[in-house]
Amino acid sequence: MKKTYYNRVDETLYEFKLDNGLDLFIIPKHGFQKSYVTMTAKYGSTHNDFYINDTLMHMPKGIAHFLEHKMFEKEDGDMFNAFSKYGSSANAFTSYDRTSYLFTTVESLKENIKLLMDMLNTPYFTDESVQKEVGIIAEEIKMYQDQPNYKLYYQTMNAMYHTHPVKYDIAGTVDSISEITDKTLYQCYETFYHPENMVMFIVGDVDPFDLYTYVNEISYKHKEFNDVLLMEFEEPANVYQPYIQSFENVQKDKLMLGIKTQIHTYESSHMKLEMEVLFALDLLFGEQTEFYQSLLEDQLIDDSFGFNFIIEPTFSHILIAGATDQPEVLKERLLYQLHNFEALNDQTAFDRLVKQTIGEYVSSMNSPEYIANQFTRYFFNGAILFDLLPTLESLSLSNCIQTYKATIADAAITDSRMLPNG
Repeated sequence: MKKTYYNRVDETLYEFKLDNGLDLFIIPKHGFQKSYVTMTAKYGSTHNDFYINDTLMHMPKGIAHFLEHKMFEKEDGDMFNAFSKYGSSANAFTSYDRTSYLFTTVESLKENIKLLMDMLNTPYFTDESVQKEVGIIAEEIKMYQDQPNYKLYYQTMNAMYHTHPVKYDIAGTVDSISEITDKTLYQCYETFYHPENMVMFIVGDVDPFDLYTYVNEISYKHKEFNDVLLMEFEEPANVYQPYIQSFENVQKDKLMLGIKTQIHTYESSHMKLEMEVLFALDLLFGEQTEFYQSLLEDQLIDDSFGFNFIIEPTFSHILIAGATDQPEVLKERLLYQLHNFEALNDQTAFDRLVKQTIGEYVSSMNSPEYIANQFTRYFFNGAILFDLLPTLESLSLSNCIQTYKATIADAAITDSRMLPNG
């Protein structure tokens, strides 16, 4: 057991290693009525190609998301109903690098934990149930594909990346999920859904040692775990397509600049790099900047304009997007601002951003959902959520500018557009 007190946010983190290898983290929140529990596998949509006994397996795109759906279905019924009988609300999500199962409840915490662990330890797949699920998820995919912003995003991702699986929809395609069978689901389950490849997180008004004892007692024992060997990605630094466009039922042009970076290959803390680049982007494109206001005044953007930076162990990119009647003019202005390093030299604005972000972070400690979900995300990337506050406090404008310049220096850009039909 490891106990760490983070005095800056007044939180205590208890870390346990169960007999079966599962990492268990508990944060007691005295006075909170609601408890929030997640159990997460280090397995996401980018983990389609891996080795089983030295044999390279190529799984259909979308199988991690498909498996997430199927884990709720058992021979004797739907697990959502079982959770609701114990007064809890259950859900799950799949991202590029993890699949997380969760529930929130104000009662019967131990009973709900046992339900969650039983569900994840007793897979039930049949050919008939898999074929039924193919139809359900196919309709889900079609529904998302009718949304212009969704289409523009994946159009951009497909143009930015040559082979990296981040270019594909987390849910897969209608064609790819039709290749999924009960056999492939069991293969992925046995490979990734092992306690030593998972983490459980509990936050609420709980007794950490009592819960540890209980969870350890009900935990399933598994055969020896072999570290999953993933096929390495061979992704070039340049973009696959510098320009791409499509025609859809939209009122005005939609422009998205996909800026593919290599900053994820740096040995520095990804948590720190993420904050530094996000702060730089905010100083350049944020709503408080003169640049943003000038775009509004010139009617080059509307309130749909936005930007983001994503950094994960095997990829990183910046996305800047907005609807516009003058895509060429907007693109020219955005590219100029992207390299307008003088605009970053605003210590007052930087200090304000740091202070605002710290305030939002401290406020988020009142949300069990935020703590649990963000903790798992950082944990799988080798960091602890509570390290974010000292990271924010250690940031300097000069380092922020230096990191941003390095990010942009070796970046490649895709110009992705969605134009009105006719």
